[in-house]
Amino acid sequence: MHTARLHPARWELVSRVAVWDELERRGVTAATVPFQGHAGRGAEIDVIRLHRVSDEESRELRLWPDGDELANALAAPVWGRFGTFAGHPVVRAEVIWTVDRRSVVIVGRRGDQRFEESAQ
Repeated sequence: MHTARLHPARWELVSRVAVWDELERRGVTAATVPFQGHAGRGAEIDVIRLHRVSDEESRELRLWPDGDELANALAAPVWGRFGTFAGHPVVRAEVIWTVDRRSVVIVGRRGDQRFEESAQ
């Protein structure tokens, strides 16, 4: 079993407070960062989605990884938790940022086992 590394990496320059502030500034209620990775291949981040709910209507805004500073900050928990994926089986999951609760969770599958971990 792998031990979680759910703290920001040394090289991470953006604070969580700054991420929350930017999400609120953009009117975002949640952000999802789908990814997959495993030992020997590293990781691949899929399209990052920002969700806004206004007037009871849900909309998605798309960010591509490496597209801007916010995209990199939203993907940071992937690297903080799994590093280079050395020693990990196939992991398919997503990081979910929920603005009103100020929570960050990683939900998915590690090998054939389902997992959910807090990234706070």
